[in-house]
Amino acid sequence: MHGGITISDLGKRFRQRSADAPKTAKEWLLRGWNSGAKKDHFWALRNLSLDIRPGEMVGVIGHNGSGKSTLLRLIGGVMMPDEGQVEVNGRVSGLLTLNTGIHEDLSGRENIIINGVIAGLSRAEVKQKLDDIIDFAELEPFIDNPVRTYSSGMKLRLGFATAAHVEPDILLIDEVLSVGDMAFQQKCLDRIDSFRKRGCTIVLITHELSHVERLCDRAIWLDRGKIAAFDEPALVIDTYREAMSSETRARTAAHAKVETTGGGVVLEPHKNRFGSLEATISAVRLLDGAGEDLEYLATGDPLVVEIACDAGSLQETAIISITLSNEEHGDCLEINSEGEGIVLPKLDQLGTVRLAIDRLDLAPGEYALTVGLYKRDWSYALDFHWRAYPLMVAGKPVARGAISPPREWQVSQPGQAG
Repeated sequence: MHGGITISDLGKRFRQRSADAPKTAKEWLLRGWNSGAKKDHFWALRNLSLDIRPGEMVGVIGHNGSGKSTLLRLIGGVMMPDEGQVEVNGRVSGLLTLNTGIHEDLSGRENIIINGVIAGLSRAEVKQKLDDIIDFAELEPFIDNPVRTYSSGMKLRLGFATAAHVEPDILLIDEVLSVGDMAFQQKCLDRIDSFRKRGCTIVLITHELSHVERLCDRAIWLDRGKIAAFDEPALVIDTYREAMSSETRARTAAHAKVETTGGGVVLEPHKNRFGSLEATISAVRLLDGAGEDLEYLATGDPLVVEIACDAGSLQETAIISITLSNEEHGDCLEINSEGEGIVLPKLDQLGTVRLAIDRLDLAPGEYALTVGLYKRDWSYALDFHWRAYPLMVAGKPVARGAISPPREWQVSQPGQAG
């Protein structure tokens, strides 16, 4: 059936050399070509079978290294399986990495044309959609400038806008929905929703579980290359969170030191602070657009979150997550460094991390930030401060819901210009 995906006994393995294999040409010559050349294999996926129905949106979650991206690349035909088979019915388009195929010396307009053709559109179709793509990306003043002059956020908007105007039967998305400010992110999510409504089959990989719960029909939890759960999103996410929380709680010391945040919130182990504390979040500041500490902000104002970490005994990279929530609407915004494509340096070399949100289009109310520092494979939290950083958003409550985007009403009457 058009748009369906059938996977049967799928397996994909990769080769890795032993740790003592020669690493330089000199070592090869001195120790011999066969020295340390034993090749070990590991299975990224094994014995995996599932059916994704036409028009269904399925979210794929799991720790790093669990096989999520490998699965997407096998579905997209970028890789070939070592066992089993993948049957795909329909035209496939992938949002696997938005910066893939970006030519830095070409203009934004030229990149749209090239990447639109690569994505499967004819040159005439790309030109027909060109104005819509530019308008969607909100890059009209810069579209004829070389892409090397763009910020990373502008490049991501360009990539998403181009890919979002291809009309595939099957869409593959790998961690690319957290693009731009909140208003633009909402526009991206609305675009994905429009694909759903016209019957496109969508497979989404993300660590932002709220996207899976909000958008998807079913969810898959992959664990070490096997399906740990495949069911309704809420059930799978609860199971996944419980497994990760259990590991984090097991590593949280019962008698860890009680500390107080700069805002006066007491952090107590097993109450609002969890984690192994092998590395810690040492300070979190909420700043306005001028870099000053804030007590509240107005709807649409910028917000800067500044996070300092103490590496402790760890000399490895980690992941930082930030969740903004309130009592009425739950989690309103989830952001993590990995999902944004940010690779942090090793913790012992990490200074201050700053997340700048150009405008926070939230409805007025009382909110709180949760900040987490995770192992690089998401297996457990190193330090997790639950709703420890309060934020007051002020403004006139003229809209229902958690988001209050910029808007303008235009009213026309018969016989008058609009």
